[in-house]
Amino acid sequence: MWKRHWGLNREPFHDGGSPFVALPSHLEAVSRLAYTIESGQRLGVLRAEAGLGKSTVLVQAVAESRRAGRRIALAFHPFDAVGLWNELAGRLGAPAVASQGDRAASWRRLERAVQVCSLEGRRVVLAVDGAEALWDESNRPDLLRLAQLDGGSATVILAVRERDEPEPALPWALTIGLDRLTRSEVERYLAAKLAAAGCGDPLFTPPAIVRLHALSSGVPRGLDRLASLALMAAASRGLEAVSSEVVDGAARECQVPWS
Repeated sequence: MWKRHWGLNREPFHDGGSPFVALPSHLEAVSRLAYTIESGQRLGVLRAEAGLGKSTVLVQAVAESRRAGRRIALAFHPFDAVGLWNELAGRLGAPAVASQGDRAASWRRLERAVQVCSLEGRRVVLAVDGAEALWDESNRPDLLRLAQLDGGSATVILAVRERDEPEPALPWALTIGLDRLTRSEVERYLAAKLAAAGCGDPLFTPPAIVRLHALSSGVPRGLDRLASLALMAAASRGLEAVSSEVVDGAARECQVPWS
């Protein structure tokens, strides 16, 4: 009902079909990841705090980099190295092995898959979203080992959550970060998401945008959640736009951290 109230054809902030919004910091990160792939670098690391859009940027960079002569394998949130190796090998078209829990066999399977692509004249890109589970000191070597496949012929892109402790020095890797959204970027972000869902009208008043930016601290994930709740609340009252009071009320009722 609330989507019909605003003339929306789908949920603008949580739908899987939501578009990439070309904000400056995200565009720069996509461009740098694409450069890493195009130039055949061994390793690129996209590092940012939770909720800033690492997955969105990675998926966009991968989409822009797909072309003939290149084979891209994209894995999401690996639990362990062996599972990751098998997932990447499978996405490269490697045949199944008898025991996917066998560490040595799983690595050989991935090695062979990369070598086959090289023999076919195709460059391999291995991209891993949510790689922070393997970013600790004991597991990181298994993750970085990907960059040594087939003599370093593959390009590896890792998206990892930024942590409080010092990050390891990777002198041969391109490290890319993401910034929180500014108030003007929040306005552009909201307008683009709403337009893609069928509504070109500015549904949030300027004071509401200020509150959304302040409460979310410019973190897209928190912004998405709060904007959706505010739209629902305003629709339930029959309002023609979302006010700052509605945003504040939605934030109080949910009582979760938005950033």
